[in-house]
Amino acid sequence: MFSHKSAAERESIVDIINYLIGINYLVPTTQREKYLIARRYEPELTSFFQTINWEFRCDSQNEVVYVVSPDSAHRRNMDKEETIWLLMLRLLYEEKRGELSFAGCPTATMGEIRAKYELAGFRFFDGKNKIKIKKLIGFTKRYNLADVLDEDIYAEDCRFRLFHSLLYAITAEQAEKLHREIQERMTKKEGDVHEMDDEIALD
Repeated sequence: MFSHKSAAERESIVDIINYLIGINYLVPTTQREKYLIARRYEPELTSFFQTINWEFRCDSQNEVVYVVSPDSAHRRNMDKEETIWLLMLRLLYEEKRGELSFAGCPTATMGEIRAKYELAGFRFFDGKNKIKIKKLIGFTKRYNLADVLDEDIYAEDCRFRLFHSLLYAITAEQAEKLHREIQERMTKKEGDVHEMDDEIALD
């Protein structure tokens, strides 16, 4: 398929293919060289992914390269904690994005993430669960969904940059569904979030 390319070009294309199959998302903030290579070889990558019945997509406005497969087979299986964390970031992304007056990625603080957990009826991690927080932050960094802007990741004012790839990791329909369920639960429980830990459906 890439026989007309030089050996170096073929190596670059294969590297991007393997990366996207494993990680799914590319953003220039964290992987600038890979992102630019993916944009340069968009026709070749599009053709390759079509042969395996996947789609290669470039969102040039938001600077996201990503892949889609039938029945979301490309998606990593997430545990419950990862799913909740990602959903909270997606809701914050939607809120914060509307506040931006310039092109860029919105940010949210650890305190805002905590507040979103409590509003949704999920218990946030206390001081004994710092390892879990670190693991979740590593998860979103690895998959190019968010990164950390401050050193103390446990501080309430620690800032997280929310990448536009969140648009595709959690769809608008999924985010809206969760938002409606949160509002319904809050109305029924009158703010008693601690009794709601496992009541909100995530799929």
